[in-house]
Amino acid sequence: MATPVTQATQIRIVTVQLVALSLGLVGTALTLLQGRYWLAQAADNRVLILTACVPLIAAIAFAIAPRHAAEDDSKFRPLRAWTVWGNLLAPVGLTALTLIAVAASGSFQDFAGFAMLLAANAGRNLRDLIHHLRFS
Repeated sequence: MATPVTQATQIRIVTVQLVALSLGLVGTALTLLQGRYWLAQAADNRVLILTACVPLIAAIAFAIAPRHAAEDDSKFRPLRAWTVWGNLLAPVGLTALTLIAVAASGSFQDFAGFAMLLAANAGRNLRDLIHHLRFS
């Protein structure tokens, strides 16, 4: 027999987006610090500045781009939903992948795309957070 979904087994979308945004920004900051200070040869400043600007650029791009699917304006999601875990684990996985790849290669420029993907994910989470705060 299925148990009814209660408030205790759900999480607010705004909370998920805020935590995912925080994880993405912290991950981006860690990759930028690694590229600047933790490598034998520091990364090119232009690449670091571009990577630092990607979250804002991505948030603007995602905000003005047309959506092909309808927005889900529900305020809660089940705690065990794939979308919740995907939003929270994506920045952690991308951060770990980027840090390991850059450390193994010794060059930030070789894996700057991973850092920019991580930053773009943070920008998407920023856009989603603003959308849910505006319409909740």
